[in-house]
Amino acid sequence: MSGARVAGGAGWLSTDLAASFSPPLQDALSHPLRREILRVLHGRGGPRGVTEILSELSPFTRGEVSYHLLILQRCGAVVIEGTRPGPVTGENLYESALEDGAEVAAALEATAEFDQAHRRERQGDHSSGILTMFGIPRPTRTIRLGLRPRTGSGR
Repeated sequence: MSGARVAGGAGWLSTDLAASFSPPLQDALSHPLRREILRVLHGRGGPRGVTEILSELSPFTRGEVSYHLLILQRCGAVVIEGTRPGPVTGENLYESALEDGAEVAAALEATAEFDQAHRRERQGDHSSGILTMFGIPRPTRTIRLGLRPRTGSGR
């Protein structure tokens, strides 16, 4: 498979490779964290829980991984193979539902370097996710707002 067919710039799949996938699979492969989750689940023995997936995707939170697992499940790329007991409720065990096709393997391999760079970037970023989500730049310095001293009116 040629490099031009496998991936475009900045971690995106080339147009002709993306067009060869069904729309739900395109959705599954369109986000770096979803591709990382698929790499963890695809080709590994047995189903895995969110905790096990998190152990391999360190800078991401449980909420982020759970959200993207839900999207992958809706796309049909991941299935729940069962549950195991947890402290409060059971933990779902997820398994890849992707076929061992050369196209999917090529897409995951071609975007691996970009996705790892994305993860390294996340490890160095200690800002609040809320600020990033709304596109608010991180503060470069802190400004302390002080209260004015009260003056004698008895209040």
